[in-house]
Amino acid sequence: MSDLDDFKATYFDECSELLLELEEQFAAIEDGDRSSNRLNAVFRAIHSIKGGGGAFGFSGLVGFAHAYETLLDHVRDGRVELSEAVT
Repeated sequence: MSDLDDFKATYFDECSELLLELEEQFAAIEDGDRSSNRLNAVFRAIHSIKGGGGAFGFSGLVGFAHAYETLLDHVRDGRVELSEAVT
């Protein structure tokens, strides 16, 4: 296995952990905890996935993550209501 393959494997492991974190955050949001801490945790996880994806040239993933970050920014500043469609 090459160094690049090792780095990708590490990235995919981190993504698995981040996806579990996202599931936990979304479940808490759906249960009524719509605190800024929850939204910030979702944003951080998406941002981390985006950053690693960019390092490996996963442009589709980066584009999706960037669009979702923008949506979360709009939720955080009140331009978009937090709804099931967002989570």
